[in-house]
Amino acid sequence: MSRDPLLYLDDIAQAAEKIDRSVRPLSFEAFCGNDVIFDAVLFNLHVIGEAAKKLPDDMKVAMPEVEWSGAAQFRDIIAHHYFALDAQIVWDVVRNRIPGIRDAARALLARLDEDGDT
Repeated sequence: MSRDPLLYLDDIAQAAEKIDRSVRPLSFEAFCGNDVIFDAVLFNLHVIGEAAKKLPDDMKVAMPEVEWSGAAQFRDIIAHHYFALDAQIVWDVVRNRIPGIRDAARALLARLDEDGDT
């Protein structure tokens, strides 16, 4: 049985929220110095990338502001090349990409709910 695509969209929104709550009050140095938060952020980035791979094309098209292939590729880097991760790149993604992903996922969930598609 395949999973409802709305659940993947919700996974993305929730993971992005968790990342935002975790890093909002932190500086880059504090982020890098807290292994628990750094690892939690990586896990949630992994969730976003995995869910992005499962989103149907019509949902991705409805959120053109998000570079979905980049999210999926970043998941692969986290999963398979974790030893080569650059904390500055992770920080940049968290600060500059995740808010847009979160907002796009939330907006599409709200639109679909208004349309009665959920």
